[in-house]
Amino acid sequence: MLNYHVRRALETDWDMFYPFLEYDRPVDSLEAAFTRFKQQLESDSQGILVAELEGRIVGIAMAHVWQEYIMSGRKQIRFSSLYVHPEYQRLGIGKALFETTRDWAKSIGGTWFEWYASQSAIAFYNRLGYSGTTDSDSAHPFYEIKF
Repeated sequence: MLNYHVRRALETDWDMFYPFLEYDRPVDSLEAAFTRFKQQLESDSQGILVAELEGRIVGIAMAHVWQEYIMSGRKQIRFSSLYVHPEYQRLGIGKALFETTRDWAKSIGGTWFEWYASQSAIAFYNRLGYSGTTDSDSAHPFYEIKF
């Protein structure tokens, strides 16, 4: 059993964090991305988590308040990223990151927790007990949890 720990990201995690976002291209500059990372870490509306194992980040998860409705104050939380290093997949780290991010969303008063998944992630969410719905983009099913 791996002794990993899921926690909120820190500014000092940047060098190990940003490689998980290589899919998100183009990057205007790593310096600008680092500035945004620091700003988002300070925001109560951003949930940025890491899974750490022996001082190394092996996975990340991110979510943010997508919308707070004017009249009701209900919060829609968008789960935007979940990545686990391939060497550490299928060991419970993704599940822990997902559950911790979901719990964060609920703890800040989220009413809906929602996300879109890639084809490669569908089996993972199925194993967690979630099934997505497809609309015009069947390649990226939509998932939603209501609190």
